[in-house]
Amino acid sequence: MFVFIKRNMKVFIRDKVAFFLSLLSVIILLILYKVFLAQLQIDGIKEAMNVKSAPSNVIKLVNIWLNAGLITITCMTSTLGAYGVSVEDREYARTDDFKITTLGEAKLEISYMISAILIGFFITLILYILGTIILIGGDGLLIGIMPTIKVMLLILIGCTLSLTLIYPFMCFIKTTTQFATFSTIIGTAIGFLTGVYISIGAMSRSVGNLVTWFPLTPISAILKQTLMSATLKEVFNGAPKSIRLNYEYDYGVILRFPDKTDITNAQIWLYILIIFLIFIVVDIIITHLVNKHGN
Repeated sequence: MFVFIKRNMKVFIRDKVAFFLSLLSVIILLILYKVFLAQLQIDGIKEAMNVKSAPSNVIKLVNIWLNAGLITITCMTSTLGAYGVSVEDREYARTDDFKITTLGEAKLEISYMISAILIGFFITLILYILGTIILIGGDGLLIGIMPTIKVMLLILIGCTLSLTLIYPFMCFIKTTTQFATFSTIIGTAIGFLTGVYISIGAMSRSVGNLVTWFPLTPISAILKQTLMSATLKEVFNGAPKSIRLNYEYDYGVILRFPDKTDITNAQIWLYILIIFLIFIVVDIIITHLVNKHGN
């Protein structure tokens, strides 16, 4: 199975155009967020703090928030893109040949999933490094060993969870044309579903609750807390506590239940674990049904 995982990764990387475009799309997103979304948030903070110009630490805070949001989006889009290798194999009936080997159907699917997660992880990690350097500066990477490890684990968890979420849909996609359409839809929707394109505070209560409980949003919240902790203290030092809390609520740093009570990190991890287990079961059932129908 390890040989096949390596093969899947080589197939994706060997397609230099697809690999380059996956990285290019990340850089384009980075620039677009920097140009458009950053100023919207900076204006909001200036209004809340009743100041006319934004200090450098406010700009830094916004850039860290944008980078965290981009990381969350890329966990989904990069992993989805990497899983496209399986779609191409199905379209050209390569999977039929693979299934008759000693690998078997189950290990074949697992190898596709693992290779997609690994590729998604490395692409997202590259985004994190590039985003930090471009938006914040090289010193932004110097957040300490434990926070860095935590960020890497969150990226890995985000990629893994992303795959379990999209896998049931991928089972029914048989051609690269269908896959391209699906990828476009997901790539567009994920920014809204994680509260990156539009902040949770700017949404209606019902939509905000929906975004809050989208499985990747809690991961994004912990990621923001990890990356923004020091800068939040610096920016809101001396300001009323309510101003900082309102910012954290509006921009998804702290998530809340519909009754406005805070969701703790322990509750977030429990929720992620439950969602992951539920979708693993769903993935297994759908894979069984699809294979049974195919046979």
